[in-house]
Amino acid sequence: MPSKTISKEALEELQDAVGEKNASADPGLLQVYSYMNSLGNAVIGVWWVPAVAVTLPSTTEEVQAILRICKKHGYKVRPHSSAWIVAALAMSSDVVLMDLRRMDNLIEINERDGYAVVEPYCSAGEQQVEIMKKGLNSHVNGAGPNASNLASATSVQGSGGTSQSMSNSERNHLGAELCLPNGEEILYIGSPGTPEAGYFCGDGPGPSLRGMLRGAIGNGGAYGVFTKCGMKCYPWNSEPFHCEGSPPFFNAKPLPNYSLRIAFWPDYDSECDALYRIGEAELVDFCTRFGAGVFEETCSVTNEEYMSMVDSQLYRNTFPKGCWTFSIAAGHPEEHDFRLKALEHIVEDTNGIIIDPADLGHDANQVTFQTAIRGAYVFKAAYMPTGAWSCFPPMSYETIDNLCKLTMPINVDIKKELIAKEAIEDDFYDNVYMSTDEHSHFGHNESPYSVELWEPKGQDLEGVVKATLEGWKKKIPIIYSPIPTEGDGFGVYASYLIKIYHMMDPERVMDAPQAMFGIVRKLDDIDELEIEKAPGKVPA
Repeated sequence: MPSKTISKEALEELQDAVGEKNASADPGLLQVYSYMNSLGNAVIGVWWVPAVAVTLPSTTEEVQAILRICKKHGYKVRPHSSAWIVAALAMSSDVVLMDLRRMDNLIEINERDGYAVVEPYCSAGEQQVEIMKKGLNSHVNGAGPNASNLASATSVQGSGGTSQSMSNSERNHLGAELCLPNGEEILYIGSPGTPEAGYFCGDGPGPSLRGMLRGAIGNGGAYGVFTKCGMKCYPWNSEPFHCEGSPPFFNAKPLPNYSLRIAFWPDYDSECDALYRIGEAELVDFCTRFGAGVFEETCSVTNEEYMSMVDSQLYRNTFPKGCWTFSIAAGHPEEHDFRLKALEHIVEDTNGIIIDPADLGHDANQVTFQTAIRGAYVFKAAYMPTGAWSCFPPMSYETIDNLCKLTMPINVDIKKELIAKEAIEDDFYDNVYMSTDEHSHFGHNESPYSVELWEPKGQDLEGVVKATLEGWKKKIPIIYSPIPTEGDGFGVYASYLIKIYHMMDPERVMDAPQAMFGIVRKLDDIDELEIEKAPGKVPA
């Protein structure tokens, strides 16, 4: 039961604003909205603080009305789209959740300027299906095709396999519409602020606000509610992707001038060298790392079948280390053949092994194919063994060198130790997820794991603590944060985020992680942030 309840007057006003069926304080419903079995739950538990009410607006005007009502009655607002992580849930006990699922439209496809305008609940998969009909394609982040494109672009983090050729979500964020916390004003970011200009640009006029409003990994709904966003699209050289049959494997129609390959290397140095060479040559469109565990989890339908695959060691013998999936989508046969031969040459020249997933059988080939196009099976793997998952830090944006040679060894060693203790599911120790951005200029990795905390030996706090400490020892930023881990620059980035939060939401309408920092840090402490300009030192 919630520790607080909403007043009758406030609830009635919310129901008047969005419709009686779209605003509720039913205790059972509030419990449903306090459950989360993904990223972050395994340490804290799957049940979070219940909200005092849930609202489902369908328009920008209704979003503004909810903000005004909550401000009037002293409640906080927590917006979310497809609600993939714990930041989508209430952080305190006086929160009205704003579930944006009714705002699910793909508003516009602008073929000339190469962008699509989406509402919060338009998924990456929905957008991709429609724009492929127009000869365009778009990035699908690692959360998969059912995740909100707007949320990952404006408010969270959005890397994935297609980041190699189509960048990550935050770099595809064009013009946007943001309802400010006071419920009275709308901030148009970039070109939408000019009448009839469209959503083609997220910068200007004047200073760009994109960096301030989303930062490195997003503001998590701290600065208001994004209701529209322009998303950059890219050329799609092949036919629209089409599947027939039934899940989980379907039967995807082969695409012309399109190939898939899986590769792995004997050591991290070789793996790193190959990734740089593949990226510099701009050979592949999809580039992401998994392990044998992902094939076991995605190529099985039941847990019994999954355990049978684990016992057989089939995929663990095929991929003794983590493996990379690559796709090539070329404009014509000559380009396709050149890119494929160059990829094969680089893999072999760096002592790697390359495999055609068709040689692994129909199911493995379909899983690989659909993941490379839509990211469709990534999170089937996360939930398959136990139903709950999380990630060990460091979860970083770094150079390929740092990810392969510093971060990944930390993840692998800690997973080995916890698997041996039966504290987490044995989903193969080198099951580290990694993707590369913009032809290997940068990368992202995380170490997902499955755990049942109600099992006698099930626990993961030890792993989280050890991974964090090991990351700090090696000066690796934790949980993506682009901050120095030592010296005068430590914490400056977070301090600026808090200052921006105070500026954007002086009346504390939004239920935001930044608000927690505000409790322990006074505004006066961060009024002016200056970094010592000593010889040889660069401001963080």
